[in-house]
Amino acid sequence: MKTTKRHRIVFFIMTFFAITSCIEDDAFSLPNSITIEPNIIANSSISAVKSALKQEFVANNNLIYTFSEGNALYIEGYVVSSDAAGNFYKKIILQDLPENPTAGIEILLNKTSLSETYDLGRKIYILLDGLSVSYDDGAFDADPTNAIIGKYILGSLDGQRVSNIPSTAVEEHLIRTGTVKEIVPEIITLSAITEAHINTQIQLSAAQFIKADLGKTFAGEANDQFDGFRKLLECESDKIMKLQTSTFASFKSNVVPTGKGTATLVLSKDYTSEFLVAIANTPANLVFTNPERCDPIVLDCGLAASEGATILFFEDFENQLSSSFISGNGWTHFIAAGSEGWEAYTATGSNPSQGVSARIGAYNSNDNSSVSWLITPEIDLNSNTGVTLQFQTSNSYADDSSLALLFSNDWDGTTSGIDAATWGIVPRAYITQNTDAFSNWYDSGLVDLSCGEGTTYFAFRYTGSGNANEDGTYELDNIIISAN
Repeated sequence: MKTTKRHRIVFFIMTFFAITSCIEDDAFSLPNSITIEPNIIANSSISAVKSALKQEFVANNNLIYTFSEGNALYIEGYVVSSDAAGNFYKKIILQDLPENPTAGIEILLNKTSLSETYDLGRKIYILLDGLSVSYDDGAFDADPTNAIIGKYILGSLDGQRVSNIPSTAVEEHLIRTGTVKEIVPEIITLSAITEAHINTQIQLSAAQFIKADLGKTFAGEANDQFDGFRKLLECESDKIMKLQTSTFASFKSNVVPTGKGTATLVLSKDYTSEFLVAIANTPANLVFTNPERCDPIVLDCGLAASEGATILFFEDFENQLSSSFISGNGWTHFIAAGSEGWEAYTATGSNPSQGVSARIGAYNSNDNSSVSWLITPEIDLNSNTGVTLQFQTSNSYADDSSLALLFSNDWDGTTSGIDAATWGIVPRAYITQNTDAFSNWYDSGLVDLSCGEGTTYFAFRYTGSGNANEDGTYELDNIIISAN
């Protein structure tokens, strides 16, 4: 009988099933699940990789260190990033331990779909031979030995920079093990962040998106290029961390959640290492299911006009001693973090200030955190009617630092009680922005405080970005609180 093409196809299918029926199910699973445990013992560490670069910098002023070939130098670590949702691209974030890590590093690879092989929690070995490590803290004169938080990157040397490990060399340098551990994120506050936390998984226990970002997508807005940046507010401290989401992430068009809750994130720095960012492997890492947000109390009575007013408090700083911290006239001056405070300042040159003003700035301070308060004496809003506030501000490039006008009805008047007090926002007072012309003075507008009550303090709080190289400077002058 003549054998037809159809008969040959049927014969092939029957033969295939006959052969595969003899193979156990688990032996015919996806290749990704088949792992021959490597006979490797780590003889170095992520911390040692960082130390090697620091030594190279101290000895030769180089910000790149290349590991010699032939030494069989291995480190081990656990994967804390996932590109499954597209929020990481051609990189793996590795930390040294699945719980309570001491160091993390970013590894650049010329390969995609990495989570299929190097999945979350997977223990892997890295062969360092021939690889290079670089460091960047966002400064023009980056220095791995200073106090500024920077980022370490491991990859292949390409000219004068560290780039992706070629796809043909990935399996040579990244050795997958059969061990997968649950990654336990370190619960941390933003003020406690150090360089050791960079490229590790952290968790904020009570966070939310700021009000201005509600209704926005993660990275699908018209002005989002390459990445979208949304601001996460830490409820306990009112500090802000930028959430970075790739415009190629599968959830880029998801609207950010409106509640508050826990946020499990990979801590890193932006592309140019200028500021800290948090990156979510998936939006499920933001469990913001509590509808009771921690938005600050707002004193918003509107704008008012005042004629024939009685002055309750006035300050033009002309009696302050130049270059000294602001004092007297009922002021409370307190440096809560860092080394920079409010000081009397007179500008010279082509852009002089209007006499003496109060000045605050953390640029080049080397402070990881900068918070400084300048608080007025108490103002009795019950005994006075039609109370208004006005002042003027200027900046020398505000950059990523911020200046806020706050108020409190329960502060006890002591510096130790500032953190324990409840501070709300006075929103209608205009404070100069980074986009404003340098050195010009801007009026706050006449801010109505008549809807407030009780004994009230008003505070000007300066907050740095966490990177002193990106912090700016503000000036404050001509503060008037008056009543009808």
